[in-house]
Amino acid sequence: MNNSYRKPGWLSFLILTFALPVLAQAPIIEGGQPDELRGVTKVFVDTSLDAQQRSVLVREIKKQLPNLEIVSRPEESDIHLRFSLRETRDGRTTGVGTVVKWIDANRARALCSFRDDLSPIYEQHSIKSYGIEYTMPLRFAREFVKAYKKANS
Repeated sequence: MNNSYRKPGWLSFLILTFALPVLAQAPIIEGGQPDELRGVTKVFVDTSLDAQQRSVLVREIKKQLPNLEIVSRPEESDIHLRFSLRETRDGRTTGVGTVVKWIDANRARALCSFRDDLSPIYEQHSIKSYGIEYTMPLRFAREFVKAYKKANS
């Protein structure tokens, strides 16, 4: 077989090999301010696959901000609320929440963030009384509501 036929094929393969990872890069996250919550009317709540955490967040937000619409699809929202529980190296549980406003497909602004570390004593009480999956999302929802009310007052 003639080598001239193989070169374009290999060249195309190499270009795709290096171009695809660049195209699939994570979006740029810019720093934002909580006052950018002014005028927000639609919110997408993302707790990954944890329906209980999502339910806690949505219930608290709807209770305190009944006019704010919680949408089921991210592309329909003005902002995204993202919340997850993470376990630290020392075995403690941390709640991590972020309010994100998408500018376009490659840029987002982090308007505010939340981190909640429970002390081991409180964590044991929380798990027995309320469930840790309930306590931390509730705190995140309340912090979001406080920031939203301040920006829209």
